[in-house]
Amino acid sequence: MALSFSFYLPQLDQAVQGEYKDMIEPVQIPGCVPVHGRDLTDPVQDRNNEAYKFLLHHSNRFRRAAGIIENSFYELESGAISELQRVEPGRPPIYPVGPLVNVENGRTGDKDHECLRWLDDQPRGSVLFVCFGSGGTLSSAQIDELALGLETSKQRFLWVMRSPNNKVANASYFNAQSQADPLDFLPKGFVERTKGRGLVVPSWAPQAQVLAHESIGGFLTHCGWNSTLESVVNGVPLIAWPLYAEQKMNAVLVTEDAKVALRPKISENGLVEREEIANVVKSLMEGEEGKKVRHRMKVLKEAATKTLGENGDSTKNIVELINKWKGQTSV
Repeated sequence: MALSFSFYLPQLDQAVQGEYKDMIEPVQIPGCVPVHGRDLTDPVQDRNNEAYKFLLHHSNRFRRAAGIIENSFYELESGAISELQRVEPGRPPIYPVGPLVNVENGRTGDKDHECLRWLDDQPRGSVLFVCFGSGGTLSSAQIDELALGLETSKQRFLWVMRSPNNKVANASYFNAQSQADPLDFLPKGFVERTKGRGLVVPSWAPQAQVLAHESIGGFLTHCGWNSTLESVVNGVPLIAWPLYAEQKMNAVLVTEDAKVALRPKISENGLVEREEIANVVKSLMEGEEGKKVRHRMKVLKEAATKTLGENGDSTKNIVELINKWKGQTSV
């Protein structure tokens, strides 16, 4: 979706007056489900901003490429990829080669991390993994709501928590370690009340290994693209909670197109409130809607395995690229 939007942005820029976020009708990106302007990538939310001008400039340059390698695959983005691969004058060939992710089998890497030992003692598919990526941060008020929502849900959870930031959502982007102990910002008594059912890990956890663990049954995620692909490869259904960059577009993709995620609603005060969090968590982990999402994610996982297999489409695209680089005829 993000790549299709990049090709479409110059046309949209000419066709629309005013801000995209104020548009009544959603934007129809070629090959994609409709996306409301407020869910488009952050740099286009202010058309007077230098970031918008920068993105528009480089979107115009995309057509000058000899080819574009995309870390995605057909079954995840069938409409967008079909559109991107349609032969059109001035459009470079697109090579979907994904999903290429960091896959951890067994206990390689940080095998002694506390959270992995804790997961070993939990029932299969019972734990919701809560993590907002290497950069995502929540406000103090939102941390309170999330904590109390998880507590109210009565579901098992593993939460990678960072210290709050009340100004920006990506405050930790260049620093995985919080400047203060994140646990100091939790509601009073939360850790004690959820002991045995939940585990809060400060700052960082080995995400690839966590998502591959058999005890994980869901992933509350910021919808960063790497996290999304890691979920697909491991067959873990999602709760989509985007924060910044193109994450809202990714959230639309996984909820409304691929339908492998649920997305909580934001209240008028700008927060996802505890009752909404509890309801969505319970729905994913034990509800009928969650069962449907889990089934669709299982199908997508099988498609991901197949496309990276010996005769899979992504493998064939990689081979074609190699042959082009070698100056040979593609096979």
